[in-house]
Amino acid sequence: MLNNLLKQKNPYFRNLTPDAQEIFVDRLFKFMEDKKFIGREGLVITDEIKVLISAAAIQLTFGLKDYMISHLHAINIFPRIFFSKYLNVNLKGLNTQSGVLSISWNDFKEGYAIEDDKLNLGLHELAHALYIDLDEDGNYDEHFSAYFEKWEDVAMKDYLDLKEKKVSFLRNYGGTNMHEFFAVCVEHFFEAPREFKIKLPHLYNYLMLMLNQDPDNVKGDYKVRIYAEKALPVLTSNSEESERKLNQQIINSSHIEERFSLFQTTIQRNGIYIAMISTFLGLFAGIPLLIWFWSTTVISIGGIFIMLFICGALGLIQWKYVRVYLDMEYHQFSMYAFSGFGMCLINFLFCLNTFIPIKHDVITYEILGFENGNQGVEILLKGEGNSASFERNVMNYIYENFKKFEDAEKVTVTKSTGLLGLDRIEKCELIN
Repeated sequence: MLNNLLKQKNPYFRNLTPDAQEIFVDRLFKFMEDKKFIGREGLVITDEIKVLISAAAIQLTFGLKDYMISHLHAINIFPRIFFSKYLNVNLKGLNTQSGVLSISWNDFKEGYAIEDDKLNLGLHELAHALYIDLDEDGNYDEHFSAYFEKWEDVAMKDYLDLKEKKVSFLRNYGGTNMHEFFAVCVEHFFEAPREFKIKLPHLYNYLMLMLNQDPDNVKGDYKVRIYAEKALPVLTSNSEESERKLNQQIINSSHIEERFSLFQTTIQRNGIYIAMISTFLGLFAGIPLLIWFWSTTVISIGGIFIMLFICGALGLIQWKYVRVYLDMEYHQFSMYAFSGFGMCLINFLFCLNTFIPIKHDVITYEILGFENGNQGVEILLKGEGNSASFERNVMNYIYENFKKFEDAEKVTVTKSTGLLGLDRIEKCELIN
């Protein structure tokens, strides 16, 4: 349930590999246990609220060793925009030096509803909290601290340009002060990484180093190939040539990969619906159709189950290729594999066998007799090439097309062999 919620509501988590998702969830639980969540103005705190706000914090700090934002101890959640008596203004979010974060739940949800609009209240306010953490005597992350001062130096020119409205990519609100500039950069960093990297590569690369993650590296768990122990000695050097080389090294080794292919994007966005539709078709249309094919094809019920098992197993193989993109748990996928994919595939195969015959045969069999069996009147035939399934199909044809058949001594059977090698009875003639 927790993984499903995160996959549905947090695209950052959805793109992680299963191993990285386990790390993410472990951190999330520890963060959730460490913070106090308080509902304001009648808002009831639910598991969803705690999980999604904690997930935003873990997303921001996923590349850091110390991810708890230790000075932050309480989070006030308001149902909507709230009034601050201290500032005498309506707000969506507010951080205090005392370690209290206040946030509008409606606006938090809107921040994740659109993945690439560069507006994310949760990341914005938690970026403020991470910034404040450096000013406190808490257990802040040393990696983040080591890079932050250098990032501020690098960012100053862009900040001043934004104040003078010379930068069009970043939101103007970032020009309020350096606190807001950092928070706005974080929003753009996660919601438009490719565009950020192209338009402000210098600023993006140092932000990537500081947070130790690259949101543009979707396929690689957002990892960066340059780490503090390699880059920091150059950052502390006064050599412009050393810094220029580092910048080039960052650009060359940032593990930039193309985003998902059309197939992967389709699976990610519509996979759950494709699985639901195919499962529905398999259960409510596929089963009656399969029964009809069984009644008209020379195959035993055991053969049907073997084919269904093989088709379902082929469906399970897909898990290896789509699990990163598909918003489903394995047990849900298993149901789709057998009831959806497997049932649709076996019916498709029977359709091929039925409508693409490869040969026709006419054979005359001696009738040994008729008897009552488990499925009504059954016929006993003498001759090679017949079986219980074959006799069942012959009897079905005779029963449906002849009123009197008890006196027959022989039967001429016209059968067709389909593309899969399975026979179908096309015509029977009785000989007295």
